[in-house]
Amino acid sequence: MNLQNLPVFRSKIIISTLLSGAMAWTLSGCAEREEATDDPSKKPDPTRFTYEVVADGLEEPMQLEFDHEGRVYWIERTGAVKRADEASGQVTRLGKVALTTEKAPGLIGMLLAKDFQRSQQVFLYYSAAEDKGEYMRLSRFTLEANGQMNMDSEVVLLKIFWEQPDGEHFGGGMVWDNEGNLLLSVGCDSSPTQYAPFAFSNEGGRGEDSGRSAGNSNDLRGAILRIRPHPDGTYSIPENNLFPEGIPQTRPEIYIMGNRNPWRLSIDSQTGYLHWGEVGPDAGIDSEKYGPKGYDEFNVAKGAGNFGWPFFIANNLPYNRYNYETGEYGEPFDPMAPVNNSPNNTGLEKLPPAQPSLVAYPYRVSDEWPLLGSAARSAVGGPVFRKSNFSSNALRLFPSYYEGKWLVTDYVRNWIMVISMDGERTEATSIEPFLPPGHLKHKQPLDMDFGPTGDLYLVEYGLAGQGRVSKMVYNAGNRPPIANASAEPSAGAVPLEVNLSSDGTVDFDGDQLNYTWRFRPLGDGEELVYDGPHPRASIQQAGKYEVTLTVSDPEGAADSTLLEIVAGNEKPEVKFKITSGNRTFFFPNENIGYRVEVRDEEDGTTEKGDIAPESVSVTAEYIPSGLSPEELIRLKKEGAVQPGEALRHIQAQSLLEQYNCMTCHQLDEKLLGPSFREIALKYGQNSNAFDIMHRSIFEGSSGKWGEINMPPHPMLSGEETSRIIDYILSQADGESGVRKLPLEGNFSMHAFEPRSHVSRLGKFYSFNFEPGSYLFHASYTDRGSDEVPGINLTGDHLVLLRYPLLTPESADYFSEEGVSFTPSTDDPGFIITGKGGYLGFRNIDLTGINKINIGALTRFWHWSHFIGGIVELRVGSPTGTVIGEPFEIIPHPIKEGEGPFFGEDAGKPVPFDVSKVDGIHDVYIIVRNEGAKESDALVIMTGIEFIK
Repeated sequence: MNLQNLPVFRSKIIISTLLSGAMAWTLSGCAEREEATDDPSKKPDPTRFTYEVVADGLEEPMQLEFDHEGRVYWIERTGAVKRADEASGQVTRLGKVALTTEKAPGLIGMLLAKDFQRSQQVFLYYSAAEDKGEYMRLSRFTLEANGQMNMDSEVVLLKIFWEQPDGEHFGGGMVWDNEGNLLLSVGCDSSPTQYAPFAFSNEGGRGEDSGRSAGNSNDLRGAILRIRPHPDGTYSIPENNLFPEGIPQTRPEIYIMGNRNPWRLSIDSQTGYLHWGEVGPDAGIDSEKYGPKGYDEFNVAKGAGNFGWPFFIANNLPYNRYNYETGEYGEPFDPMAPVNNSPNNTGLEKLPPAQPSLVAYPYRVSDEWPLLGSAARSAVGGPVFRKSNFSSNALRLFPSYYEGKWLVTDYVRNWIMVISMDGERTEATSIEPFLPPGHLKHKQPLDMDFGPTGDLYLVEYGLAGQGRVSKMVYNAGNRPPIANASAEPSAGAVPLEVNLSSDGTVDFDGDQLNYTWRFRPLGDGEELVYDGPHPRASIQQAGKYEVTLTVSDPEGAADSTLLEIVAGNEKPEVKFKITSGNRTFFFPNENIGYRVEVRDEEDGTTEKGDIAPESVSVTAEYIPSGLSPEELIRLKKEGAVQPGEALRHIQAQSLLEQYNCMTCHQLDEKLLGPSFREIALKYGQNSNAFDIMHRSIFEGSSGKWGEINMPPHPMLSGEETSRIIDYILSQADGESGVRKLPLEGNFSMHAFEPRSHVSRLGKFYSFNFEPGSYLFHASYTDRGSDEVPGINLTGDHLVLLRYPLLTPESADYFSEEGVSFTPSTDDPGFIITGKGGYLGFRNIDLTGINKINIGALTRFWHWSHFIGGIVELRVGSPTGTVIGEPFEIIPHPIKEGEGPFFGEDAGKPVPFDVSKVDGIHDVYIIVRNEGAKESDALVIMTGIEFIK
């Protein structure tokens, strides 16, 4: 992958559409002005919605709330409670609860008190340190006058027995109903399974048998609870819960039972009905032995009830009865008369009738709701829109089209859908995307709700500072233009003639726009001003100029963008040429030959000796975590790629800053804890250094460096911890890892043994070597101008050689149909669906490549619903020259209850002989099955491996 002399091009994006699909009609002055109306039958134009980030750099944000002043509150799973004041832009940490270091959910639920304006109280649902992972607790805290949480004010309302580390599925959603009752969703505390979890091997079914929890009328797990909190910290049971107080073998707190993993709760303020998303089990096909495949659900409860798990799923589809004595399965359960015969059941044997879901969808494309897509799933939920919920001065209320509709999201599939229901609210009459896919900029949504202003807020989950709170804003009025500018050339000798272009500037109202270009010299000289969308500028005086394009519409709404032009100097041309070896991949412990060439209009060339070799920077750097072309382009644009400076530790340094590690450690000097150099010298030669330091960082440590204890950091992933360790150990010799190279020579690409688990590809492949990348960087800064100081220009060339195993989601091209994946998650769910689809990689060097192995499986983990297809390999285009022989993938015979499938059990890759093809090509993988239905999933793609 080559990055050379990126063009001067600036694009300020403030609207979520990113121009996709809009260019045909939104160029300024090209369309009739479209006025917004509040016609309830007319869906608003997607360009009226903008995406804005409220708070960024968050660590596992989970749930949000709003106070009477419109300030936004959220929790982070690592224990923090935070608030954003959008008017000032200030984000404040209000407090942090102490969490257990055992494997446990963390802080997963938050609700401001109904009378928060007066009481300043907040309810939190979390795994407290003193409970040691054995309980989840619902507690109330009070904020002090300065807004900080008084940690001594905690009042524990409720404790729920928890069986970590064996169980999973946490719940954590909270909401107030119209009567002032608090509702709390609690997961079933059981590990993931394909079908209903009845059989167990742990004592008491711990972490396994959901008959002990979700199907147990005497257990608070796997339920939605409904209580009435009181000022003294107690609570009472409201009327019309599922089990009245005093009934033996029941818990009166239960409002809804039969839940697996209920996520976000919402109340329709007009009907009072409860809405939520529910995450289902993992089977991809129906089983004659066990029962139906897995579904996620969106549910509506008009009152207390049993929603069936683990005996039913989706529209009351029944699982088969399990005989705990013989271990055999029998007839299906009866949804009108469910019976819990688990030996771990402490509640009623005969349960209330099961209620069906409103919407259910499986891994594969749903026959009923195909637009929900396929692949992994994680139903979250969301709010019901009612205009009556907002004050008359709400600034940006959504239009009446959404009145009474339920906006829902899926954490993995990353969409937002709008569900319309019948008058009884028992049937979904339609589901439609809130916005087209290309207009959505959020990722991994974990909560969604309307704020007091009318904006739709989202919590976007993420580790290592990748989380954020964002919002979708509706604009019913004039939409400001979006300015975009480019210049050609951006540098050159005087007089310099520059062609300016506003191509890419849009106005979604179709207004006639005014364009003003201002050239401001950064030094002496006069300001130049030009008008029009594409003027030609003539610069007579040498110097550096800041160019501003301002675009305005007739109502005065405007946008500006900047670029820089240098007159009086040509930019040098730098090339890093690979003269032998592959130009796309690094093959472990092999050599490449290379030569660097520099040409500058004023300074001369390296070839003729005008430019001294020592004035050219040539470096090589190994990046253990790997680097994608997209990441490199981003780092380049952000200014992080500088001659001689290391990139490998950028992410580690960011993590250390984020977790305040530098308050206890410094690079070279002891602070509260040892310096990183001291740690590196102690452990650098230890072959178990990574394991030792992994445990210390994750679990905490004491006594190794004196009396000061290091707290645990369980929130760090294994890959993040490895990056930090790699950075610390690099301090032993003080080397940055950047090697200086001569202008020409051979370079040996040393490979390293894996030092940590490979997160994405490690789910499918084993590694003898670390899948890192090598980055070569050649740069030259010219001598500038004798007449005008400070106009020196730098030319550079980056060459990235990647490990020869690529993920399918890193492809450069995808077919519009037949490809389903979510780029924002680490989920291994890249699926080819329907009649088929393709993916393609740009500029792949096939020189020396003999075989390409394509991972295309028909089963993985608990997923076995793939029907297979024909795989082809082509170059040039999806219809280009076929290389290798097409291969038909036939599904494995599925035995009842097989799985999970990993490694070779999941299937072997498809090999393609490409030994007769050399040179650089665009490479396409096509998967097709003409006999498939649109709802079918063909294969799950794992990786594309290039083998010499």
